[in-house]
Amino acid sequence: TYALIDNATLTAAQRLFGEVKTKSRDSIDTDIIALENLIQAILFYDDVIAIDNYIAEYRDERIQKFSFIRFLPESDFHLDDIGERAAEISDQIQPQIRGGEFENEDFKALIDLLKTHIICTWDISSSVYFLTLKGLAREGSVDFEKYGKLAAGIFSELSDADEIGKKSSSKVQLVDRYGNPIRKGYKVPGAKWGDGTTGGATGAIYAFVAALVWLANRSIFYSLSAKYLQADSFLYPIRQAYQQHYITQTCGYDHNFPKHIVDHFSKSLSRDLVDIHKGGLATSVALDLPVFSAWIAKETGNVSKSIEVALELRDSPEFVEARDQLRSVRNAFDEDDLKTANQKISKMAQEIEAASSNIRIKYGLKTQQAVPVTRLIQVYNSVAAIKGFPALPEFDFRIPIPDFFRNLRNPSGFSSIYRNISDDLSTVWALGEARDILGANVVKDDSAASYNPKSEAPEYRNAHSSFKSPM
Repeated sequence: TYALIDNATLTAAQRLFGEVKTKSRDSIDTDIIALENLIQAILFYDDVIAIDNYIAEYRDERIQKFSFIRFLPESDFHLDDIGERAAEISDQIQPQIRGGEFENEDFKALIDLLKTHIICTWDISSSVYFLTLKGLAREGSVDFEKYGKLAAGIFSELSDADEIGKKSSSKVQLVDRYGNPIRKGYKVPGAKWGDGTTGGATGAIYAFVAALVWLANRSIFYSLSAKYLQADSFLYPIRQAYQQHYITQTCGYDHNFPKHIVDHFSKSLSRDLVDIHKGGLATSVALDLPVFSAWIAKETGNVSKSIEVALELRDSPEFVEARDQLRSVRNAFDEDDLKTANQKISKMAQEIEAASSNIRIKYGLKTQQAVPVTRLIQVYNSVAAIKGFPALPEFDFRIPIPDFFRNLRNPSGFSSIYRNISDDLSTVWALGEARDILGANVVKDDSAASYNPKSEAPEYRNAHSSFKSPM
């Protein structure tokens, strides 16, 4: 089994280690979830792979830093072709903000999956109205704190694009609540200051749109690459949320599919195999796991030792057994029809649950709120369910296939990881001292511009005042 890690996750880990500066401390908690993803990939997969497309200046340093990862050159595996296909798909996204909210389906679905509320309002600056990005929450509330952390994670996409020498489009269509396009000379209807003269959107809105477009591009790229390489993708958490939406669209699932998956496993006490799609075209396994990064932080007192300790732990009997079980699940799906595979895996369910229970007991971090857990949900889509995927390049078998790869000639379905980032953020906030250790090495880049989150109290959203107006 292979876990495909994106460069954004590796950069997040290095920000926590203090090896890469952060533009905003608001990204720390999302980076902790990314580090946890990386540790789980190390523990529960036979091999961790990544795509070798990092900025040339630091490429060798990154490969040396993460020497346990097998980096695959883009050109050797036709991954550059997949990159072009992902760009074609993401270029078709037409961002639109209407009446203060993202109207296009892609970004609307992402914001819904993140369980946050992002709006735009006209705010006064130097006697002129400027369109401003905000979180719809009271300042200082838990919802506002979550918005700031998610926004920081989204804005970090711009740094990721820079790291591989790419630029992302910031083009966005602006339409007011009455359906009127917002162009040069537009005046705010019902404004209580002056004649409602506007100066357009703030730079934060254009940067946010560019970050969202790049996030979509990379999520699609890694989804297609994972299918091509028969790997499970472990993406930077916000990308993972967008991936859920993309797979839903591509596989022809109902638009509530990812929400159904995450909500089901958030509420259900059962961790058994669950049929999650009409017709039995997709099946899922979920494991409740301790937050390994927190346990390691408390054991060592230093987040920088996370990778070293995880590589040692993976040889422990409980993780060897867990990898055997997950490998058996994947092989059953690849080698049998879905009905036969379900029968086989139903028999394994009790063993899988026992293994995850033992791991929670041994590596669970006890806090005042009990033992925090995170839920790893693997959704397997059968070949029949992925006909909507764009055509991928044929694998060129004249190129020597690395020894660690399975037989890529055999067609297989597509397994993806579903996480509830909202629940995971809440889990991180509950880690107490361990959370402090995980963020202790972070270095803020004071010379870098960062977004300062702004709030809009829900009860005043549609109200005009002397300092703001609704869009």
